[in-house]
Order: sequence, then structure tokens, then C-alpha cells
Amino acid sequence: MIPQETIEQIRQATDIAQIIGEYVRLKKKGRNFEALCPFHTEKTPSFKVNTERQIYHCFGCGKGGNVFTFLMEHEKMSFVEAVRHLAAKANIIIREEVSDIKREQLERLNYAHQVALEYFHKVLHEPKYKRVLDDYLKIKRGITENSIEQFQLGLAGESWDGLIRYATGKDLKIEDLEKAGLIVRSEKGQSYHDRFRLRLMFPIFNFSSKPIAFGGRALKRGEPAKYINSPETPLYNKSNVLYGLNMSRHAIRETRSVFVVEGYFDLISLWQTGVLNVVASSGTAFSHQQARLLARFAENVYLFFDADSAGQQAALRSVDALFDAGLEVRVIVPPEGEDPDSIARASGRDGIEVLQDDALRYIPFRIKGLELDNAGIIVKDKLIKELSSLGGRISDPIRRALFIQEAADALGVNVTLFRTTGATQPTSQSLSGTRQRGLQRIEFEFLSLLLSNPGLIDTVLEQILPDDFDSKQLSRLYSAMISQYQKGGFIDANRLVEYFQDEDSVSLLTELAAVDWDQTTVEREIRDRIRDFVERKKKKIRLRLQKELAQAEANGDQDEANRLLEKLKNHGL
Repeated sequence: MIPQETIEQIRQATDIAQIIGEYVRLKKKGRNFEALCPFHTEKTPSFKVNTERQIYHCFGCGKGGNVFTFLMEHEKMSFVEAVRHLAAKANIIIREEVSDIKREQLERLNYAHQVALEYFHKVLHEPKYKRVLDDYLKIKRGITENSIEQFQLGLAGESWDGLIRYATGKDLKIEDLEKAGLIVRSEKGQSYHDRFRLRLMFPIFNFSSKPIAFGGRALKRGEPAKYINSPETPLYNKSNVLYGLNMSRHAIRETRSVFVVEGYFDLISLWQTGVLNVVASSGTAFSHQQARLLARFAENVYLFFDADSAGQQAALRSVDALFDAGLEVRVIVPPEGEDPDSIARASGRDGIEVLQDDALRYIPFRIKGLELDNAGIIVKDKLIKELSSLGGRISDPIRRALFIQEAADALGVNVTLFRTTGATQPTSQSLSGTRQRGLQRIEFEFLSLLLSNPGLIDTVLEQILPDDFDSKQLSRLYSAMISQYQKGGFIDANRLVEYFQDEDSVSLLTELAAVDWDQTTVEREIRDRIRDFVERKKKKIRLRLQKELAQAEANGDQDEANRLLEKLKNHGL
């Protein structure tokens, strides 16, 4: 186990905004930051990062935590992995107290993919496959040695069980490899074989640049599937991943723009020309999750697909999700018979930039080739409805109005036609505010204020106990705060996150801590809540005593009735 003092050293050396900023596009909001949430689909930013308390909270989906839990949730790391990852960034050496700890399932899956990466890379450089490396990869496809190493390309050889034999010699079991999607059980169920054979291997990485899946390009003629990818696993969900984003996200954030290509070779070829703000959709139409992923870093998207009809249709299929994510979309139309790979190799970065300058906005691209002057009512009706629906997905009212006006001008119709066919303000994402959970407002605000000004804890403890809360959840949080204060002399939401094992408690804690109170009035506000608490407590006692008094009088117990009356009088109730 990692010593607690080392964890604290790493915590102190880490800025949560800097770490989360590697995964989402943060915007300054007052003293803190906000972004589109990386854990759910939304159009309006509800994900808040509080740098003072070093916590995050999404008011949309409720996810919250500190820098460790962010990496655990987003990157599927264990707590130990998250600590090690941040220690490496901060150049802090970890001296573990206990090294022989059982690996968790995710760690086993990560290890299995790392071993597979080593194996495929090793096979690529075996003498028997020199032809593949030199003739196909370097000469025919133009991939440099530097790119081979940078993208960690590999090769699945002819052997049916080469990976199995290599991995089992690395302390991996058959069940580990099967869960990782790297091997396949035979039809009879009595044996296993490697999933990939005679394929050029492209490792797919998460944001931490750990391999989580593979794509394999067939090298043998006659293969029914030119490309096959790893199946979905606890590490890999294809709808949430974009090839190359782990390497390109910094360039995308700097330029606020991204080229989207279809294939692995397309991406690598662009990268070799110096176009670093590029991702690949791996041949599929964009999912909404992938679009939201890009929206964290980019504002402008250039769809750069093959010139053939299939490539251009792929561009059309991707637009809905990208517009829905609030991105500006342009489509690059390559010369007939060309694709991003061939253009990059023939014309380099200059050729790509020329095509970028000529990229079409979506509406001109959509109507390209249509003879609108001769088009009938049915064709225009279909386009109006299609573009109205698309415009309705643009959350910003000014951008939406401009899109609708552009569509109306392009089709030569009155803009009111769009306003009557559904291009209206989309429903905003409702927030999951704590008050909607049925919690007492006074209790929620009291704890939120206390986290904002923990220096008043001594005053609070004299008058308010955990039992005074109606909410069991908030009472439990208050108890934890008291315990933390009594043991360490402080209240810190960042550290309290690790006290709770359940997601609901962490979500509630970070929501409390995320409220940005006016520091000039916070002391007065908390004293007001203490007064409200005390008054509420007195009211509860009074109602209980009055109920007991009524019962005593109904029973004819005058002595008990007198005792209760005296108690009410002495307590000023």
C-alpha cells in the first residue's frame, strides 16, 4: 500500500484544473472553471471544477470527486494507478509499504493489452516479416520508422496461438486474455486461438496512452473483413473512443479545430505532414459520445473523408451528432479518386491546407450537385424538414438563427418555413439540484456554508448535532466532517471524498462543496442557518411535548400533564 503521507504529498502537488484540462476544454468562470461534462451528454456546461477545494461536480449527472476519483472514473484506473499516474507527473517517488497486492480486474485487463502490444510490436520486427515491414508498411504505405514507433504499430503473425503462448509466459491466464477480447474460444468450446492473425495491428489508446483495444488490417488477400477491431470490454467502448485523440488533443485545443478522417492510415499520413490536430472515426459514423468528446477541445470540425460516394455519405451521417454537440462543421471535398492518405503523401501539409481553405460549410455541401431551381416540392420539403431538425439541435440561439437563415437563403425559401417545422429552442438539460432530491434546504445550505467556511466549526458543534438533521445522508456527511475535524483539526472536501465508498455520498458532498458562496457574507449566512436550525429544533421539541401533553390529559394523568407543562415553560416553548 502507498503511505498516506505520500498520497497527501501528491495531492498537494497536483492542480485538479490542470489534470482535468487534459481531458476537457475548461473555461474560466469566476474563481473556478466549467466545461461540458465528460461523463454524460449535454449541450450547456454543467461540469464545475473548484480549484480552491480541488474538487469537481457535475450539476447535470451528479458525478463528483477529486483528482484521484476523476482518473478512476474517466480512465478506469484503480486508486493505486491514479496515485501512481499523478506521482509520475509530479516527479514524486512512491515507496510502497506492501508490494504484493492482488491486481484488480481492470489492472489485469490493462496488463493483458500491454503484453499484447509488446507481442505485436515484437512480431513486426521478426526477420520472417521483414517484407511486411519494409515493402508494405514503409514503401507502399509510406509509414516512417518514427511513426511506427510513435503509434506503436505491430503485426499479428501466422500462428494461431502466438499471443496465447507469449502472454501465458507473462503471468497472464486464458480468462484474462478472453476478457480482454484478445483471444477467441473455438466453436466446439474446447480450445482457444488468437483473435488477430496476419494483420497489421493498430493499438487504440485511452487518454493516459494505455492500450485498451486493437484494430487489425488484413494482409492476406481474400479476407472477408478488411479491418476487424477488438470487441467491447470493460476498458473499451468504441462509441466513446476516437483513434489518435490521446496524442492529438493538445494540438486540437491549441487550434480549436480538428480534422476527422476515417482510417488509421489516413491519420498517420496527416500526422507525418505535421497536421497534428487529427482523429480517426475508424470507419464508422460519429456517435453522440464521440462528438461530445471532441467538443471538449474543439470548436471547428473538418470532415475529411474519401472522395467517393461512400466517403461523402459518411460525412453526412456524422453531421447530426457534431451539430448536436455544438460544433461548427465543414466538409473537405477531395479531388475525384483521392483520399486523405493519398493527398497527404502526394501534396503534404500545403496540399491539405489548400483543401481546408476550400472546405464547404455544411449547407453548401449538402445541396452540392442538386439542381434546386428545377427541384420539385417534394425535394425541397424534405430538405427543409431535414435542415430544420438539424438547426433545432444547435443550442446557441444566435448560431441557430444564422444556420436557419443560411438554409433558407440556400433553398430560396422564406425563413418562416423553418420556424414552423421544428427549428425551435431545444429543451435545456435539466439540473439534478439537491433541492429536487427532497432534502431540506436549510440542511443542505448549512453544510455547504460550513465547507465554505470551516473556521466556524467550533461554534457550530456547540449547537447542532448530527441527530438534528432530517436527512440521513446529510447527517452522515456532517458526522464525517466532525470526525475529520476532531482527528485532523480541519474540514477538507477533497480528502472527505475518499472517506465514502458510495457514489451518492460523494456526489452530494461535491455538490455541497461546489456552491460558490459570496465570501463577504458567508459568515453571516452560516450564523443565520445556525439560528434557523436552533429554531427548528425548538419547534420539534415543542410539538413533541404538546403531543405528549395532549396524550397525558386524555389519559387523565394530571401529574404527567403538570410535569410536561413545567418543561414547556422552563424551555421557553
